[in-house]
Amino acid sequence: MPMAQQPLRERQAQQVRIAVLDAAISELENRGADDVSMADVANAAGISLRTLYRYYPDRTSLLQAVGEHLYGSLGVPFDISGPDAISASFREAASRLSTRPQIARALVQSTAGRSIRSAVRGERIDAVRKALKPLTDELDAETASWAAAVITHLCGAASWVLIAGESGMDDADAQRAVSWAIDSLISTLNEKTSASHSPSSSTSSTRPRKKENS
Repeated sequence: MPMAQQPLRERQAQQVRIAVLDAAISELENRGADDVSMADVANAAGISLRTLYRYYPDRTSLLQAVGEHLYGSLGVPFDISGPDAISASFREAASRLSTRPQIARALVQSTAGRSIRSAVRGERIDAVRKALKPLTDELDAETASWAAAVITHLCGAASWVLIAGESGMDDADAQRAVSWAIDSLISTLNEKTSASHSPSSSTSSTRPRKKENS
């Protein structure tokens, strides 16, 4: 139901939730995720600590809600149409997240940040695995498992944030490097599946036998 059509009490409650989540994101950006307390968030949102606990009974539930709100407000995409769209989806998600570079790093480098990211990370992993299925279904189980594990990892914020930190690249270059790696892996998987369908991959049992000398 659109907010304007909700009863007044529900609209007010939703406004408080949004104010709390925006305040939490601002505090995380300025202080670092592991340094923000429930009291800090309540103070920044202009509400009492008791009111905050009424909406979010503990820090974990608050951080998970922050993750969903952050990714939603940035418009980070989750749907991926197929294997060849994975790299583009990663670039779009990474570019949107990198508009808040301090938050992006807090999501990767802090305990609280990883809790925030976990609220949406599972959905992202499921989307990548689903997009990969046309390729991984054609592979042996072990190779399919390796491919899905590596590509889903590359599609996360940790990949480009850590590469940028370790290599000295800026965020955009680090994201292009990760995108190249994803494209290279997808190309290799496409070649493997194409080879498995080619006539030369048929087993020797399907070839005509040599005529034996009588």
